[in-house]
Amino acid sequence: MSATRLLVLAFVRAHQSAHGYLIGQELLAWNADKWANTKTGSIYHALRQLAKEGFLDEIDVPSSGTAPARTEYSITEAGDAEFHQLMEKALTLPQPRSDMLCAGLVLMSALPRPTVLALLGKRLTTLAKQRSEVSRANSTVSFSGANALPPHVEALLSFWTHNTDCNHDWLTGLIAKIEAGAYVFADEDPMAFGVPGGSFVIP
Repeated sequence: MSATRLLVLAFVRAHQSAHGYLIGQELLAWNADKWANTKTGSIYHALRQLAKEGFLDEIDVPSSGTAPARTEYSITEAGDAEFHQLMEKALTLPQPRSDMLCAGLVLMSALPRPTVLALLGKRLTTLAKQRSEVSRANSTVSFSGANALPPHVEALLSFWTHNTDCNHDWLTGLIAKIEAGAYVFADEDPMAFGVPGGSFVIP
């Protein structure tokens, strides 16, 4: 999965029509290169690939005055479905890298609140299972005897435990916050961040 692919789809979906330079300037202004590994080259590649796959329509705009000729993109019905599928993966599937989750969190207001809570609930179930598996694995590790692991491996096991617990506890808090009414979502405001025709500017 590609966070850049999701971000590009979301940008075009929100703006309804956009060109590569505008997308690149705005995403890089958000520092998406740092939290989503989004680079200028990957943005243009994503646009071309999404158009090739039928998720975006290409519109050639001729030059006018000081504006050079450019290619504008608009999202297709299939592209909208792909956006929702990528959002589901971003919010439900824990991965070693955090770029998809970061993109999903930035864009979650483009979905209805109940949908976001349902997706995050699935993620929490997966994290709870992972936490149980890590705990069980730790209980079976031996640092003495014939098949003993080197003592310093305890540092790795400690990291796994802490990381799993931290992710689980953080997500539990986020879900509680959203359930309590935090943030604004697509079913509550047609101008919510990321909604087509709505806001798409990160303060």
